[in-house]
Amino acid sequence: MRIGSYFVGLVLNVVMVLPSMAAERAMDLLDPAVSFTADFQVSGDKGNYHGTVWHAPGRERRDFGTKDGGQAVILRRDSDSAYLLKPSGHWYVGLGFAAVATLAGGLDSLTVERSRVGTDTVAGLKATRFKVSGSGPKGSRFDGHAWFSAEGIMLKAAGTLSSGDGRRSEVETTLSNVRIGRVEERMFELPAGWFGMDLRSVPPERLALALESLRPLLEGRGAHQ
Repeated sequence: MRIGSYFVGLVLNVVMVLPSMAAERAMDLLDPAVSFTADFQVSGDKGNYHGTVWHAPGRERRDFGTKDGGQAVILRRDSDSAYLLKPSGHWYVGLGFAAVATLAGGLDSLTVERSRVGTDTVAGLKATRFKVSGSGPKGSRFDGHAWFSAEGIMLKAAGTLSSGDGRRSEVETTLSNVRIGRVEERMFELPAGWFGMDLRSVPPERLALALESLRPLLEGRGAHQ
């Protein structure tokens, strides 16, 4: 397993299906002004993931399964922090929030236009459906549809992602079992007593190399837990 590969894939697939107003950053729509808990599924050429998401304004956690066991991601816009956690090894890696988008290909520059199509029911909730299209970094492009609840929660997005070299892949993210309401702050905090490495001072362009250099140490710890 490459350290952070699932982390990058998850962020990449989620963000690339996020529609946005032309002048709005795509990452903003990962942060609706309402707290909720839900089950999620994400699929794309970077992998397939399913798990649970806890969201509060400025904060989000996603726990998900991989072929190498469970992992978790904590995203903290409010403190410009992001964390990759490995529960089985009791370790985490700290990153800068802004660096996450760079690590995943500069997706904070994604701009998309959208137009309202109608209304549907998604995950048992009334949702507004939008047709979306737009361009991302390095010639990438997304064309598809997205569904938002009245609270601004993106319940589903699906479409085709085209890369600058001509490759095309189908990507989709969906929520289910959505529960709107307060989320305990502890869900967004690091567990006490875990081994951690802080890479927030590492320049974004060197993050991938830094993560891989830590792989023997972190995976070795997991093997001895």
